[in-house]
Amino acid sequence: MNILSTRSTRFSNRSGKNLTRALFGSAAALLIGLAQPANAAELAYWSMWNEPEPQAVALKQVMDAYTKAHPETTFKVTWNGRQNQTKSRAALQAGTKIDFMDTDGDQLAGGLQHEGLGYDLAGDLDAATRANLLPHLLDLYADGKKIYQAPYILNPISIWYNKDLMSKIGGTIPKTFDDLLALCKKADAAGKHAFVIEGNVAFYNISWFSHYVARLKGPNSLEKIFSDKSGKGWHDPAVMQAANAMQSLWANNCFAKEAKAYQYPAGQQTIALGDTVGELVGSWLPVELAQTAGPNFNWGTYAFPAVKGGKGKASDMEVGMLSFFVLKSSPNAKEAAQFIKFALSEPAQKMIVATGDVGGSHKAVTWPVTLADSYALATKATGVTPFSGGLNVKHAEFTSGVLYPEFNKMFLGNQTPEQMIATLATKTKEYWASRM
Repeated sequence: MNILSTRSTRFSNRSGKNLTRALFGSAAALLIGLAQPANAAELAYWSMWNEPEPQAVALKQVMDAYTKAHPETTFKVTWNGRQNQTKSRAALQAGTKIDFMDTDGDQLAGGLQHEGLGYDLAGDLDAATRANLLPHLLDLYADGKKIYQAPYILNPISIWYNKDLMSKIGGTIPKTFDDLLALCKKADAAGKHAFVIEGNVAFYNISWFSHYVARLKGPNSLEKIFSDKSGKGWHDPAVMQAANAMQSLWANNCFAKEAKAYQYPAGQQTIALGDTVGELVGSWLPVELAQTAGPNFNWGTYAFPAVKGGKGKASDMEVGMLSFFVLKSSPNAKEAAQFIKFALSEPAQKMIVATGDVGGSHKAVTWPVTLADSYALATKATGVTPFSGGLNVKHAEFTSGVLYPEFNKMFLGNQTPEQMIATLATKTKEYWASRM
């Protein structure tokens, strides 16, 4: 199970709704007004969506509006689904022309972008376009001043919870990790649990660890720890403190003991059923639980709290982006960049957000009501980092093969923090030695 096949497939389970004629008509009119001159071209677009999915429907509407404004520009779309990057890479190697594509930002940064196959969008995204995006998104995968990814969907990680159940147990949003442990005790006293996990989804579970380390040492701390090629970075006292904090979650009955054995999606269903207050997970959760929770479920979300004495801020966010990416080999790179600029505009983003019940990247486009709290957090973010502390971007092999399983063994009580740290240190040294 990897991040792309789990996180991105959330969208395929949504009950997609078509935009009303009024919304589409007004948005299309605005898009036409925003249009910039483009040269004649048929743009080859390879997408991570399957054609019937709501996001594919929205993107087709945006492309139709663009073509209406620019009759000389049309689109030839290949709907590849979740293996889009793999299929795109193979096609490029075979000499197939691809002007632009989209996929999960983390994997893209560690894949086609890392391989130097991207076109720099910095000269095509003007100051107004940049200013209209939510804070820090363009910086997330930038290479200095070069910009290779244009984010059109945002998935923040935060603690999603049932506001009604929170009120029922007399709980309040925790400001510090100590407050969070106190909330666990309050939920336990009421016969509930404050949080739930999916025992078999390590990349969900490690968010507890990566957030704690980031609150303690600041953003991108796991990446900095890993960058010590001797492996000694894992012996930083902050790592042991974070590991002990993970054990304190169990000691304070934050999770039900049986949660260790939950297989996705058993854990999250306990939220919809009213047995658990919340979960640390991405903004796809309300949509995934829509059928079970029902239309009147009172969703809220809050940031992972601060750690006493820590350098990190609770307003720093782990996020996942779905991004457009123009190929450096594209014969129509300028035209593709113009379309992407168009797709980041307010009316286009309204189409994408309304059709898919997702968070967009334009700061003026409010998100669906279930995601309202998440939108508020995103607008005030002081910084953004990739999932799991960022290691998966450039070091996916180590992250999925070593970090995730070793952390999950410790988190679920199958090894001690000392054993986890020793293994991570040894494997990190071996990883870097093999690349010298």
